[in-house]
Formats: sequence, C-alpha cells, structure tokens
Amino acid sequence: MSTTGTIDVVDQEGRPEGLQAWMELSEATSAMRTAVNRTLQQRAGLSLAENLVLCQVAMAPDGRLKMVDIADRLGIVKSAVTKTVDRLEARGWLSRRRDDRDRRTVYATLTPAGADTFQRTQPLFADAVTSHLSGPLSTAEVAELRHLLGKLNRGPTLPEASRMELATHE
Repeated sequence: MSTTGTIDVVDQEGRPEGLQAWMELSEATSAMRTAVNRTLQQRAGLSLAENLVLCQVAMAPDGRLKMVDIADRLGIVKSAVTKTVDRLEARGWLSRRRDDRDRRTVYATLTPAGADTFQRTQPLFADAVTSHLSGPLSTAEVAELRHLLGKLNRGPTLPEASRMELATHE
C-alpha cells in the first residue's frame, strides 16, 4: 500500500511501476541531454548548458536576466550558472551588469554578438532536439508524450495535494 492509500502496481520483477517509470524517464532525459549536448558542441561550438543559459537571457525582456532567475528557471545551482556565464562572457556573448538600485543583484545581459549567436544556434538546437526525440518516436507518440509530461508538470490536483499534505501531518 502506498502513502496515498492506493495499491502500488508492480512490474514483473516486483518493483513499483511508478518507480520504474521514474527511472526510465530519468535515463531517457540523461541520454537525450548527452546526445543533444554532443550535437550542439559539434555543430554550434557550444554546450547544452551554455545554449540553455544563452536562450534564457536572449528571450528575457530587454535581453537581461538576474543570475538567480536563470538558476531557478533551469533548475540548477547558482554556481553552475556563474561558471556557464563566465564561459559565455569570455566569448563575448553575455556581460554582467549590477543593478544600480541594489548592487547585490547581478544581471546577465545579452551582447550583440550573443544575439547573433542565439539566432544562429537556435535552429541547430531545435533540430538536435527534434532529431533525437522524433527519431525513435512517431508524431503521435511525441504528442502523447507531451500530453503525459504536461500532466506530470501540473502535478496532483489541489484536493489530492491537500490530502497528501494532511496525511504527512497526522
């Protein structure tokens, strides 16, 4: 019996299906990230991490974004953002700017060279993701995957979330 009061479905080896799904999703994500990273490095000369940070800043209003917001949006630690911005800054694609009103706040700001790089690399990024995802999956399967991931991203319904929280306090 699970913590939510439902009976866990198990696979042929007796492992919970939800745990197996979690492990397979993690493995697939890792494999895709590795493949897309390799493709980007070969075709665009930048890593997946650099591309994702550059994307966040390029698509932000005014081409600037707080360093802490980059970390939050990408779900990575601030030190990883700092190292990645260091590399992008060394290439002339981003610069750092302090907020005039609060000197503790640092923005990563897109440079004109960074904007050019973003425009050049985004079709390569989209192509790499599409080829690594659509290669093994049909169009219908990609649509179903998006539907299922959307459900996961929305999380449990509010009443269910409330029940789960209440159960942990009992």
